[in-house]
Amino acid sequence: MSDNIKLIQLNNYVKPEIKEEHGKDWVLNGKQNQYFKYVIDRYNGSSTNSAIINSFVERIYGKGITALNANKKPEEFLALLEIFPKRELRKIIADFKLQGNAAFQVIYNKSGKEVVKCYHIPVESLAPEKVNDDGEIEAYYYAYDWKKVTTKEKAERIPAFGFGGKKEIFYIKPYKPGQFYFATPDYQAALQYAELEEEIANFSVNHIRNGLSLGQIINFNNGVPSDEIQDKIKDKINSTITGSSGSRFIVAFNESQENATTIDQISKDDASAEWHFWVGEARQQIITGHRVVSPMLFGIKDATGLGNNANEMEVANSLMEETVIRPYQEIILDAIDEILAVNKISLNLAFKPLKEMAEEAVEDEPEKEADVQMSEKKKEIPKSVADELVDLGEEVDLEEYDLIDEIEVDYSEEINLAVNTGTARPNAKSAQDGEDFIVRYRYVGNAAPEREFCKKMMSSDKVYRKEDIIQMGSKVVNSGWGPKGADQYSIWLYKGGGNCHHKWNRLIFLKKGASVDVNSPLAKMISTSEARRKGYNIETNNTNVSIEPYKMDNKGFLPGNPQGK
Repeated sequence: MSDNIKLIQLNNYVKPEIKEEHGKDWVLNGKQNQYFKYVIDRYNGSSTNSAIINSFVERIYGKGITALNANKKPEEFLALLEIFPKRELRKIIADFKLQGNAAFQVIYNKSGKEVVKCYHIPVESLAPEKVNDDGEIEAYYYAYDWKKVTTKEKAERIPAFGFGGKKEIFYIKPYKPGQFYFATPDYQAALQYAELEEEIANFSVNHIRNGLSLGQIINFNNGVPSDEIQDKIKDKINSTITGSSGSRFIVAFNESQENATTIDQISKDDASAEWHFWVGEARQQIITGHRVVSPMLFGIKDATGLGNNANEMEVANSLMEETVIRPYQEIILDAIDEILAVNKISLNLAFKPLKEMAEEAVEDEPEKEADVQMSEKKKEIPKSVADELVDLGEEVDLEEYDLIDEIEVDYSEEINLAVNTGTARPNAKSAQDGEDFIVRYRYVGNAAPEREFCKKMMSSDKVYRKEDIIQMGSKVVNSGWGPKGADQYSIWLYKGGGNCHHKWNRLIFLKKGASVDVNSPLAKMISTSEARRKGYNIETNNTNVSIEPYKMDNKGFLPGNPQGK
């Protein structure tokens, strides 16, 4: 009997000691760089861990990278979008949250003086070179599978950023004491609980497959045959009554018990209670390890703490953004800034946030302006000034044109289509217009505005050239809503000012009877919006143009504006 009993022991994967090994030019994160793989397995095996990590990645990326000064530096902004493709940034963020490390592969032009593209490179495929005498890492070694690396020639040496080469590695990792070559995930202490949750799930599946029993003992009570016959009997039973999940029984041969074969169940009466405790404990420790303020923010139901009403959810969301999400974003944006500096590009970078938690409930409510403490003098705008922009609007002749598309402004497309604003001339041709189509903009949003400027814009029901909207930023159209209370600001970006609930929509009108040339800019604009309507996931680069100010940082109040205090 004793020969048939085996003990299976599950050991946690302890964080390996990172050390330089004699005879190797690189340093690995565990044997064969396998600690990265261990962390990935905990992501794939734990439902709570993977849900939290996925939600963090979405929150960090938000609606994509933007530049707050893109309207002043359109060429540099377009260069940013070209150098850092959106899909590569998503991968970088995913690696950074999952592993605590991330890496760009920086590609230079032929002269080696300008960055042309940055791609994600999996951190598990990289190993840093041993530091030089100045304590610097001069290069990284790349291998798709470090298990197969037996000689130096099987790993590719790529210079680190700033050490020369047509391609370099920019390695992102936050500073942590005692961690020079690699950083650990910020939820490092919760990894063993992710493994615990995974093992509980595996055990539960096996338990159900085994008929909610820990196993069975089959007793043969008519004597003990030879070892060879015992093995044959066990093989026969195994092939007859077990499936792909393997053996779930113990075979015992006995001298008597009235020569009857018996089958005894191995059970544990309090197993469900123990599982319930450990499932809850594992989940709570994973949540704590990730610094989750409220589990409800990540779709995890929890009856305790924050997250039981809308106000608490809003507080939890704000706290999460400030203490966890933004620090992640700043580390990534600092890396992007450093790379852009090679091309002498300087932008005020940010990630556009996802929709805030409490906005859905107030989106259609009238604007609340009492809370901004504005004076009656600034609240009332002289009619002659407010009407100046309204007078620039036009009513498109629908007997001549058909409205074929209306969609939120895509800022990256807008820069491509019309950088030069021209002068304000109502009913003139726009730089965005074609021979058979015209492009105009409509002021949309809250249908019951309180602000005088927004009332006039909504009641006019007119459309505008982009040039007219931008040009009016140099005039006193909406007094007192600019930086430090100035009278001028960008109507194109900030609409009615701080806490405004309005935005611009782009409208495309096609001449009746005209067809769309597939090579025209109109075809590109229509195909993009049509694809969105059909459910294709086309990412955009919307910035302040496409969103209402009350959804922006600081609710759209420009720096120093006293009304935002």
